[in-house]
Amino acid sequence: MKSLALLLGAAFLTGCSSVPRDAGFGEVEKAVALRTGHPVVLQTSGEAPTSDDAVRPLLDGKLTADRAVEIALRNNRDLQAELAELGVARADLIEAITVRNPILDGEIRFPGDPKNPFEIAVTQTLFDLFRLPARRRFGLALFEASKLRVTGAVVHFAAEVRSDYYDLQAARLVLARQRVITDAAAASTDLARRQHTAGNISDLDLENEQAVYEQAKLDLARAELEELQTRERVISDLGLVDSTTTLDLPDEFAPIPEQEIALEGIEDKALSDRLDLQVTRREIEAAERQGPLARWEVWDEVTVGVHREREPEGRSTTGPALSIPIPIFNRGEARRARAAALLRQAQQRYAALTVNARSEVRSARERLLEARARAQYLRDVIVPRRARILALTQLEYNAMLRGVFELIRARQNLASAERELVLGQRDYWIARSDLDTALAGVSGFSARREAPGFMRLDLFRPSTQAQSQPHE
Repeated sequence: MKSLALLLGAAFLTGCSSVPRDAGFGEVEKAVALRTGHPVVLQTSGEAPTSDDAVRPLLDGKLTADRAVEIALRNNRDLQAELAELGVARADLIEAITVRNPILDGEIRFPGDPKNPFEIAVTQTLFDLFRLPARRRFGLALFEASKLRVTGAVVHFAAEVRSDYYDLQAARLVLARQRVITDAAAASTDLARRQHTAGNISDLDLENEQAVYEQAKLDLARAELEELQTRERVISDLGLVDSTTTLDLPDEFAPIPEQEIALEGIEDKALSDRLDLQVTRREIEAAERQGPLARWEVWDEVTVGVHREREPEGRSTTGPALSIPIPIFNRGEARRARAAALLRQAQQRYAALTVNARSEVRSARERLLEARARAQYLRDVIVPRRARILALTQLEYNAMLRGVFELIRARQNLASAERELVLGQRDYWIARSDLDTALAGVSGFSARREAPGFMRLDLFRPSTQAQSQPHE
């Protein structure tokens, strides 16, 4: 009995020493900081926030993409819910390495002569102790996989915050350009009405101008809705309570860097760094650990212990107790087959991920290169040409060689080109973030629970007013 108690005590102490008190948050925090440049903050209180005072100092000044990620990793509650998975994983690990409690059986019979007979037995599962090292390795493999999944969810969330930030910045800049286009269309329509009244243009010319203006107003309304939706998305990302909080973003995108990030060997880099591959490797390890456990599952109910009995005559006996299941019907084939199938599944999933990872990284690289070339072409060719056309049109208008409608149309076309440049810059920075996501292998993880009512609208392309023919 004393030896059994010592064995149980040693098993308990060994199990507890292998469970981190912080549920692995310290390792997750370091991994997130390494991959995003910002630490994730664990909130100790589960109460819903009632104000934004905790992060208000971070909202002072211009809100950059890096600052948005920093606030989101500190204040977003979906992220805090994801971090709570570490506590769940820790509990699963404790359960995996904890020996089941001993069983006390007893009975007493009445009447007895001269004494009441009784039986007492204390038993403990035997193979539960023998399997403890294997269960510990199995539990640790699952725990490591859970930490990697949480890390992946946090890193993916940071990338989503960046994309939402770039969407909002683009929406505001597009809205500003669209207001210029709408104001120009309004001026053109007002002039057309006066000239139509004076008999200088036809009914068709007036209708064309009015149609362009009506389309511009529709585009402006769409741009205003896009700005509203993207702003609400960023507010949700940042975990802000006050919807009227001012988000002061820069007036222009950051310039595209002259040198692109190194793209050579990124496929091999992805295979060594991707978190989804690391998770799958841990799942393979756990499946391999589960095989030996499944082979002994049929003997799981083998128990040993101590039995004491007193006869009615008062004579007592004490001795060992042993209980052994007879594997006649259930011989453990199902558990062994399941363990083998899970191992094959994890191995095949890993093989598929290696193929998909290479393809995902190549696609992200091509999108980045295309977005970079398009943004540079818009910046260096299209916008300067539209600006030169406007300047030349202004000169000829001053010399009375061009009409006012042509001057207005040239200004609209320049605003449309500037809008295209904004979209091109947005696409570049999102593509760059997507490449980082592909290299990290976190696209399959998510920390955000989508709320109803959010719409992801595509920023519109130039409408018909830029192609309308000018009036003489």
